[in-house]
Amino acid sequence: MKRHISIFLSFLFLFLFSISFALTEKDFEHSMNFYQKLVEKKVRVEELIFTLKKILKRYNDIEVNLTPVREKLLTLRKFKVSRDFYRKLEARGASIDERIAALKRILIKFRTIDADLSGMERKLKRLQEVKTGEGEELEKFEEFEVEKETAAPTIEAEIEEEVKEVEDLEEFKEFKP
Repeated sequence: MKRHISIFLSFLFLFLFSISFALTEKDFEHSMNFYQKLVEKKVRVEELIFTLKKILKRYNDIEVNLTPVREKLLTLRKFKVSRDFYRKLEARGASIDERIAALKRILIKFRTIDADLSGMERKLKRLQEVKTGEGEELEKFEEFEVEKETAAPTIEAEIEEEVKEVEDLEEFKEFKP
């Protein structure tokens, strides 16, 4: 009789464990679907990195295959470093040929990345037009970031908005009776 109880408890534990794993697997799928929606909305690279870090942290202790998440995170970090290097190169006043070569390397290396590369592609096209004499002046280039209207709101933007509201309210305190 005692043996049957212990076997029953063992099966009950295994059943409950398998149910809890199935729920976490489903949660993981929801998290990855959320990440994919961010990719489709073309949010900034920093926000994609932040989301992947949160997913890794949340599911690190659970037996879920996180290898694809780690690979995506590593690739996005490498892209961010390359993008920042290009910006420094540009700020340093590199020649058009150097910038074209750097942009081509970045676009070739990261062509399958989750981040939006359309801004960099536009910048490369404009640089090539300027080189051939068909384009406008370089000073009129816009930065290759997602336009503010299409980007998802960031935490920093929300904090700035709240600070501005508080500052506006503080201005009116002096007019109180």
